[in-house]
Amino acid sequence: MHLNFDGKDLKLLKSKGIKIEEVLRQLNLFRTGVPPIKLVEPATISNGVVKVLTSNELQHYVQIYNNIRRSKVIYKFTPASGAATRMFKKLFAFLNSDDTEPMDDEVRMMFANIKQLAFYEDLDAVCKRIYQAGIEELIAKGMYTEILKAMLQPEGLGYGHLPKALIKFHRYSDRARTAMEEHLVEGIRYAVGRDDALELHFTVSPEHREMFDEHAKQLVEIYKDYEVDIRFSFSIQDPSTDTIAVTPDNEPFRTDDGELLFRPGGHGTLIYNLNSLEADFIFVKNIDNVAPDRIKPDTERWFQGLAGYLYTLKSKIDAYMDMLEIGPTEKDLEDIFSFIHNVLSIRIKDELKTTEEKIEMARSIFNRPVRVAGMVKNLGQEGGGPFLVEYDNFISPQIVEKAQIDLNNPRYLSMLKEATHFNPTFMVLSVKDHKGKKFDLLEFVDENASFITTKTYQGRTLKALERPGLWNGAMAFWNTVFVEVPLTVFNPVKTVFDLLKPNHQ
Repeated sequence: MHLNFDGKDLKLLKSKGIKIEEVLRQLNLFRTGVPPIKLVEPATISNGVVKVLTSNELQHYVQIYNNIRRSKVIYKFTPASGAATRMFKKLFAFLNSDDTEPMDDEVRMMFANIKQLAFYEDLDAVCKRIYQAGIEELIAKGMYTEILKAMLQPEGLGYGHLPKALIKFHRYSDRARTAMEEHLVEGIRYAVGRDDALELHFTVSPEHREMFDEHAKQLVEIYKDYEVDIRFSFSIQDPSTDTIAVTPDNEPFRTDDGELLFRPGGHGTLIYNLNSLEADFIFVKNIDNVAPDRIKPDTERWFQGLAGYLYTLKSKIDAYMDMLEIGPTEKDLEDIFSFIHNVLSIRIKDELKTTEEKIEMARSIFNRPVRVAGMVKNLGQEGGGPFLVEYDNFISPQIVEKAQIDLNNPRYLSMLKEATHFNPTFMVLSVKDHKGKKFDLLEFVDENASFITTKTYQGRTLKALERPGLWNGAMAFWNTVFVEVPLTVFNPVKTVFDLLKPNHQ
């Protein structure tokens, strides 16, 4: 590997806020490869790693949370970067084809049920403005592509280039709501904390920032009569989290004008955004996972229950930390390691012989951020799931993506088939230590859990590096507890066709 960084390169690094040591670390990772993840077994109910709450236990934790939340700073953190282009992938494919009418079953189904889309009235009005004809008349004339142009392109609704947050998902008697508004309504139900504040934080792309600001002002006005202080905040992906691209030979990739090429570091860079929040509880859910009001009660109840469960766990951990500082008895240490094994599901590989070794190990385990992550039953969804993963000196619960797993390993393939649960990204976080000081979340990232992918740039092949995923490697060294939650809390909108499903009507 030949590293010849000139003054122009160093100026680029400085403008992005990237240290040369970080670039060298990334280049070395390309050269050595990402260490393979070591799966031990799936996290399941039967091995005790996925916890199950009875209805009485759930209600108990809901009550605990509601008793204390008005004294706590609470944030609702929603990743909302990027445009909704993939949501309309099949519609773009039809629009860019030579077909005059839809051949794909899902596209045909959408046109047959187009009135059920929450943005139908807006689209109809745009069609009348552009074509002097409504949607029904255009369909009767076979003008399908014209309708899609009005839906997707900037001269119409521009939905093909908007972020999902600003797309209307659900229709109600008074009006339709965007995904962003649905998160606000949902937050009012469970995330109002101290000073009656609802803190809503969205990660956004720079090009969409003004749109988010404008929509936030509209929503604050719409909900001004609620006894809630609605506070929107936004953050963008820091340029310093971009990663260097390399050639297939692992040399720094340069554009035609000789400039080093950097690419966005992926979803995991949002750990930097999350790290900026100072809170007692942080609720995390994806922008496209929202349901209409009739289905929201399950989300409300389970998020409150998980928060109460997290509060109970954190109180226990804090008490143990105080005990370790004072000097625990042998019985105390037995209780502590029983909690570590049975509740936190951490298996320590090294034999701890002395009291000092036990105290040091317990302190290192407890002195971490904590998350309670809801898991739904796996019905064949694409995405990550809960597993036990082996590290140098311990085994711990982790959310693992399929892309992290060596699929040539028959044992791992068998584990994938045996996995019982799926990660819907439904979690509550605690990011302060036992003295109330916020952790630096960047200290708990497993940088080796990155992804190396093959991409192209202007027809040339390159290798790109994605930082550890936000709920995967970026939270690898947190304390994680999995709790089974019902499928009713998971209502993702990955494509426009999902909006026509019963749970979004």
